[in-house]
This record gives sequence, structure tokens and C-alpha cells, in this order.
Amino acid sequence: MNGGADFSQDRLQCHVLSIGLLGPGLPNWNVAQSILSGEQKYQWADFEIPAVTCLPPTERRRVGKMVRLALTVGNAAVQAAAIDAHQLATVFTSSSGDGDNCDAIFTTLAHTEKSERFISPTRFHNSVHNAPAGYWSIANQCALPSTSLCAYDASFAVGLMEACSQALWTGESILLISSDVMYPYPLSDVRPMSSNFAVAMVLNAAANDAALAKLTLRYATELETRMEMREFDELRLSNPSARCLPLLQVIARNALHSYRAVPRQIHLEYVEPLTLEVVVD
Repeated sequence: MNGGADFSQDRLQCHVLSIGLLGPGLPNWNVAQSILSGEQKYQWADFEIPAVTCLPPTERRRVGKMVRLALTVGNAAVQAAAIDAHQLATVFTSSSGDGDNCDAIFTTLAHTEKSERFISPTRFHNSVHNAPAGYWSIANQCALPSTSLCAYDASFAVGLMEACSQALWTGESILLISSDVMYPYPLSDVRPMSSNFAVAMVLNAAANDAALAKLTLRYATELETRMEMREFDELRLSNPSARCLPLLQVIARNALHSYRAVPRQIHLEYVEPLTLEVVVD
């Protein structure tokens, strides 16, 4: 046992202190709460991924959509939790990484002239899966541990389980960031996504006055939860990171309608044949 955590049970518990969100028609968590809880109508709307002003100018020029998307939601979650990012360990998860960068590398390597098959060092280091974690550490001068994961369409649920485990083990807050960007053609034929999407959560084993929800996680074999509204379920399936939407909808309903006395249970896509059961209080 460490940090007050008890791993003797077959389930884990942690608290959501804040959420950052950016997706089509969901420009931030405050707006998303109203939409997901049914108070405001949802309408799909494409969006531009903002520039990241928290990076030094040299690094800012080098980053692509993947890094900008991850850092945008991460900064939103940290600001909402009123926690210094310098003090947060992180878990980054993504099903795909930076597709634009991979496409450029593949195109270079496929060149018929050997002399043209030159890949710049910047292009190479931006291609690794933990590139967003590296830029996050630079932006926030954070030297605390960081984990980068990939589990295909289960990436969000795997990241949530990992972040919850670390929060319990250390007794400290931790930042989870899940993000996926659309692949360019021809990679999009192999790995189609119809939107960019990212979510971030600050988690802690202990609650504070502003905590949004308590999550109880365990492995299960029930089918993943689908969303009642067709538009939401299409969005959920449009991007692996959007698999978080059933969980976010329950949190939004709890927060705006005081359903806190009624636990809500959902199942997130996990590594087959399992799903991740999440009870929200």
C-alpha cells in the first residue's frame, strides 16, 4: 500500500477534479455540460485547433495538430482545477499519434531517388508516440513522471485505468490527456476518423470541494455503452478519444441536475473481450 491506496479490491476509485474538452460542436467543457445533459441542442461544427502559446517560439513552430490539440485540453483541465501543471504527473493516451507527420515520413521514404530520402531530425522526433508528453514537459517545465499509451480504440479507457492506478499509488493528482487527430489521405483509407477530438481530466484519489464525480472502475464483460441520441453516438464512434462521451454525459448530468445520490453505471470500450465498467457517483 502506498499513498493511502488500497489495491486489495478488484476495483479502483478516483475523483475527477476537472475536465478539458475540445471536439466538433463541443468547444469546451462548460458548453459540453449543457449539451450532454440535454439543456442545449447539439450541432456538429468543425473547429480549428488553436495555437499553443505556452511553448517557447522555437518549439511552437515545430508542433503539429496532435501536440496543439493535446496541450489545449490539458491546459484547460489544469486551469479549471487551479493546480500548477509543474506539480502534475501525466498520462497521455492516443490510438494513432501524429498522422500528418507519419504521412510526410512515409512519402519521403517512398521517394524513388535515394538522395531524396532524407528525414529531418525535427520530423523524426515529432513522430514518436510520446512527443505530446515531451512538449507538455517543456511548456510547463515539468520533470515529473509521464506515461504515453496506445491501445487502438480502447486508448481512452486504458489511459483512465492507468491514471487512476497512479493517483491511488502516489496519493497525488495526475493529469490524463486523450487525443486523436484525423489521418490524411491515403492513411485515412486504412484508419478513417471523421473528426479531431481530445479530452483531459485531473484525477485524484481524494475529493475536494470542486470535484465533479467519483469514479469506481473495474473490468467487466458487458457490452460497451451506446448513447441514446444518434448524433452523440456517431460522435462517439467518429474518434477513439470520443469513446469517453458516455462517461462525460453521466458526469454532466450529475453536475447540472444533482443526480449525485443515484450512481450511474456505464461500460467503456476496452481490450477485448473486456469492457471497463465505470460507476459515477
